[in-house]
This record gives sequence, structure tokens and C-alpha cells, in this order.
Amino acid sequence: MKPESLTTCARQNQQQLRAAPGIGAVVLTVAVILIAANLRAPMTSVSPLLDEIIHKLGMSHPAAGAITTLPLMAFAAFSLLSSRLSGRYGMERVLLAALILLACGLLLRPWRGSGLLLAGTALAGMGIAVCNVLLPALINRYFPQRLGVMTGMYTVSMNLIGSLASAMSVPIARTWGLGWEKTLALWGVVALITALYWLFYMRTWPSPVPQAAAGDRAGGRMSLWRFRLSWQMTLHLGLQSFFFYIVMAWLPHIAAERGIGAETAGWMVSLMQFGGLPFNFFVPLIAVRMKDQRALVMVSAVMTVAGIACLFTDRGALLALGGALVGSAAAAAFSLSMMFFNLRTADARQAAEMSGMAQSVGYLLACTGPVLFGWLHDLTGGWNAPLYVLTGFVLVFIWAGLGAGRNTRLPGSEKEERNNLRTENSNI
Repeated sequence: MKPESLTTCARQNQQQLRAAPGIGAVVLTVAVILIAANLRAPMTSVSPLLDEIIHKLGMSHPAAGAITTLPLMAFAAFSLLSSRLSGRYGMERVLLAALILLACGLLLRPWRGSGLLLAGTALAGMGIAVCNVLLPALINRYFPQRLGVMTGMYTVSMNLIGSLASAMSVPIARTWGLGWEKTLALWGVVALITALYWLFYMRTWPSPVPQAAAGDRAGGRMSLWRFRLSWQMTLHLGLQSFFFYIVMAWLPHIAAERGIGAETAGWMVSLMQFGGLPFNFFVPLIAVRMKDQRALVMVSAVMTVAGIACLFTDRGALLALGGALVGSAAAAAFSLSMMFFNLRTADARQAAEMSGMAQSVGYLLACTGPVLFGWLHDLTGGWNAPLYVLTGFVLVFIWAGLGAGRNTRLPGSEKEERNNLRTENSNI
């Protein structure tokens, strides 16, 4: 497509959006909430049913563990590919394909033994990975004046539905008599409904503009991997996931070794997830009003350290408080990371590229966390040494967050980088 055609399409698209600002914005807002609702529940709904799945299918524990680790591996593998597909085929089309892939994976996985269960889980993880990367960029494109509100709604929807899925899986499977198969398949139905709704939005408010941004033609698109700011945003996202998945995975075991029952430990994990919901919503609202966000980074770091400190104790109330503090800090840091992708980038396409880089490396880092923590426990024979190591990682988190929180932005092109360098040199 010629540059003149791109300009014409862009103008037509903007006129379309302005023609029905109320209806179009409401429909798109609902779409964002629905897509976000599919990003955690398909994973969190599995863990409470894992023992039943193992018994029914005769799976080994390593194979059953793959059910929870495969999505994280898919996040790491497909996050980078997502922004490239979006740039070639358009963000809206790629999101639709991801939702269809997610629905197919979730609907297929419960019915034909462990092989299809693992294959369906992998397909679902691919679909979620694409949506994870593109949803912040979608908000950047269509809600540039409402970044805080929309990011808050997206993260709350994602984590609230994920928490409810974890809490409701066993009652749905046992009390309602659906069994683990139909319980897991329910989330495939939700994904299918979301895909149909997104298709309705695309047909009603078409977006003819491909994502070949002007920066690609005027000065060359920059590789994000060469910038310190990109790596700081990546480490900020990755380390908050690192802390969260470690504590969520091992808190019940820490509690059990200190004489606390399994039911109480389960409530601790639920509190850890639900306690972060207010931070999911309010942190983006606060961040978007601040000149820079370094103060918010320090708040989440202090909460993380305080939460880890509580895990050294034997008292159930303090262990629960520790889990809640780490969960709340991770929620605040996650929402802040989603804001960074928009506040520190030049346009929606670069936001998608930054999201892809950060989530690819970040979730790869998160995968290693529970394994490393468990290995340190076996090596030292206790939980204190792993907790000290975890506290040390907070220093890296602070460095990354303070860098990402500065009031600066990635250059959108080679030309912009040269201009930035000239500006910096003239100020010296």
C-alpha cells in the first residue's frame, strides 16, 4: 500500500471512530474487558483440579506439572512473534486469530487423554501470549487519553476472573456435578463468545489501517534490544512475576512445614491474589497523572521486602500478611509495567514490540523462579536461605524500576535517536 493510501485510510478510520464515539468506545471497552477475562482463568482453573486430573488420566507428576508450565513457556516463546504478526496482518485480525486459537485449545483439551490435554494447553498458551502482548498496544491505539482507566480495567478483569476461576473450579466440578472435563471446557466457551464479540466489533467498526507506522518509512524502526530502558522495563515486569510465582507456588509448603493446615494455606494463596485487585485498578490511574513513576516503584519494592520478611516467621497471621503484601506489590508492579509499555514508547506498534520483548524474557525468568527456590530449599534444608536470596533480587528490581520510571521515552526511529543525541550533547 502506498503512503498516500495509508494516509487516506488513517483519516477514514479516525472519522469512523469519531462518528460514534459513545457506542464505539463502549463496545470496544467491553471487548477489552472480555479479552482480559480470558488471560488468566484458563490457567488458574487447572491447579485446584490437578489431583483429580492425575487420578483420572493416570498422569505422572512431571507430566501434570507441564499443564501449569506449558502456558508460561508459550508466553516466552510466542510473545516476540506477536508484535511481528500484528505489524504484518494488523492488530485486530491477529487478536481474532489468537482468540479462536485459545477457544479451540480450551475446548479440545479435556476430552481425549493426557496427550490432547497437553496439546490443547499449549495451543491455549499461544493464544493467551498473543493477547497478552497486543492488549496494551490496543489500549494505546484507541484510548490514548484514557490509558490509566483502561489499563486498570484490563488488569482488574484479568486478575479478578483468574482468582474466581481458581476459587470456583472445585465447586463447579463437584457440587454442580460437571466434572473436571466440563469445568475446564467452560473457559473454552467463554473464549469462543469473546472471539464472536470481537468479530462483531471488527465488522461494525472496521480498521483498515495496517500497522506500517510512519516511523518505519521516515528514518528506520529501531531495535529495542539495544536500549537500557527496554531492558529495565523487561526486568521490572519479569521480576515482579518472578516474586509472585515463587510465593504462590511455595507459600502452602512453607505454611505446612510450620504447622499450618492445608485449608488455611489455601486461603492464604487466595488472599494473595484477591489482595492485589485494588492495586491493579488504582496504580494506573495514579501513574498516568505523575511526571515520573519512580515513587510507585519504591512503594512496590518496600511492600515486597516487607512481605518476604513476614515469610520468615512461624505465625499463620504473619505468613498470610506476607503473601498478601507480595501479591499486592506484584499487582501494583504488573499494572505499572503495562503503563510503561505505553508511556515509554513512541506509538502503538512500538508498544506492542516492547510488550513482546518484556513478556518473552519476563515469563522465561518467571518460569525459573519456583524451580530455583525449590532447589535452594533442598540444598540448604530450609526456607531462610532461599528467602534471603529472594530479598537480594529486590535490589535488581529497584534498579530496573527506577530506570523504567524515569520521565523518558524510547526513540521511534534512527532519526529520532540522532535528534535525541544532539539534544543531549547540546545540554552538556
